[in-house]
Amino acid sequence: MKRTLIAAIALAMAGTLSSCGDDEPKADPTPTKSASPSSSATTTPEPTWDDKYTPAQLQRYRAARDRWLEFWRFYTEAARKGVDTPGVRSGFEQYSMSPLGEYSNFLDTYVRGGARMEVAPEVLWTSAAKIGKDTVDFRYCLDNTNIRITVDGKVTPQKKPYLVERTIRMRKTSKGWLKERYLNDEEVKTCTPTAP
Repeated sequence: MKRTLIAAIALAMAGTLSSCGDDEPKADPTPTKSASPSSSATTTPEPTWDDKYTPAQLQRYRAARDRWLEFWRFYTEAARKGVDTPGVRSGFEQYSMSPLGEYSNFLDTYVRGGARMEVAPEVLWTSAAKIGKDTVDFRYCLDNTNIRITVDGKVTPQKKPYLVERTIRMRKTSKGWLKERYLNDEEVKTCTPTAP
């Protein structure tokens, strides 16, 4: 029973917090326009998600997203090792608006629970959902196809769907952009390999 509970917690943490290693998302919001047809007819280019944002808004989005990617690298490395160090606690303090709660969950799942995220999911893409002055909500697609989580050395089987979309809110503070919360923790939403 304990092993099943720990595995479920590890999967939930992996689904909401996990990884991209040192890779940038494959689909950054560089505006792309459809090629004009060779006929004389005038067509409007197909809009992309970033067309509705100003350059200043996209700059805030990229700053928030890049900060989250830093957190992601920190978290997945800590989850791979599964040990408590002063750097782990300070990492949560550096990136999260709820550092003690996240640190406590990490200890319960990985240190005391015996889980290890040996291979983290890959972030396939990110896209802004809402860009405010001090908050940025963005979506990202996690590919769990090759994820490998163990509990006390035993591999936890992964369940479909393998491609899962999450939405996160980042908030600008005096310490820079911090992870505020996930907006769809309870919902399992699938995503496609390329950004919408």
